[in-house]
Amino acid sequence: MVRVKNRYILVQIVCNNNSGEGGFSFTSSKLAELLRSKIEKYYGEFGLASTVRLHVMYFNEKTRLFVIQTRHGPHRFVTSMLPLLTVAGTEPVRYRTLYVGATLQQCQKFIVKYQQNFVNKNIGNYKGEVQKKLFVEKVTKINPS
Repeated sequence: MVRVKNRYILVQIVCNNNSGEGGFSFTSSKLAELLRSKIEKYYGEFGLASTVRLHVMYFNEKTRLFVIQTRHGPHRFVTSMLPLLTVAGTEPVRYRTLYVGATLQQCQKFIVKYQQNFVNKNIGNYKGEVQKKLFVEKVTKINPS
């Protein structure tokens, strides 16, 4: 018997305008709907049917990272649609594919390294230990979707 193989796609949302973090409201269900509609538009019913098992497993609003789970094979439909997406809610954004992995554990390892680099790069913007501690807690907080 053959097992079902999944792929986990780690994506970052990059805002085009420098509005900061305010006003960014986007949920994992909206993201999945947006992806499915674009896949249906460009790949038709075949593409939509092949991505039935598309799920957003992880979504972090602070770092704007999310992990998409889909089957091996149709994951190419998802990765080819990400550059064509230009909005998140009402904001113009870009979607950057950071990592495509075979296991969720490998994706989580990459997320930990990526978030550690993000913290190290941006911790200097905060003055005082309390502000730094709050920043680290916001970034490393896990929001299951």
